[in-house]
Amino acid sequence: MPARKKIHKEDILEAAVRVVREQGASALSVRNIAKELHVSTQPLYSEFENFDSLKEELLLFARQKYIQIHPHRYKDFGLALLHFAKDEKELFKFIFIRSRDKEKQIEDVNYDLTIKLLSENLEMDTGSAKELHKKMQYYTYAMAVMIATGYRNISEDEMDRELTDIFKIMLRHYKQIDNEEECDHWLERGRDLPE
Repeated sequence: MPARKKIHKEDILEAAVRVVREQGASALSVRNIAKELHVSTQPLYSEFENFDSLKEELLLFARQKYIQIHPHRYKDFGLALLHFAKDEKELFKFIFIRSRDKEKQIEDVNYDLTIKLLSENLEMDTGSAKELHKKMQYYTYAMAVMIATGYRNISEDEMDRELTDIFKIMLRHYKQIDNEEECDHWLERGRDLPE
């Protein structure tokens, strides 16, 4: 009798990503993932306790693989989300447009790094950095939802311009800036993040 093909957890998660990408989140099931892998459902239950645990790991896997970045400027965080919404509409919807527990309202794999870089580069306390970033998240998330759902087709130039414009507004507020020259100085600091 030939040896059974070993299906690894990452193979299952990659297959689940393909199911969501090609058929949407409503098609995500153990049966469809197994079909994508050309195996029975048994190997999936060997790696995951149940379908809910598979979905939870899939959410983490997809966020880390497709959204986690190493930025050179603050705007890169927003652009990464907008590009993900544009290029991976179904995955974006699966991760972000769904009901969730109250404790898990914002799931940002880049959050700690973002706050650290904002605090350091913009010379602001952690609380202010968190508040500024939260407001940027609201704006960026709304744009991403419009892109992923087809409500708006936003060009690269428009994405770039919109993020710059809202960031300047946030800088003026949180840094209490009242002139263009100082605003440009801090905007430049947000463009040049240490590696």
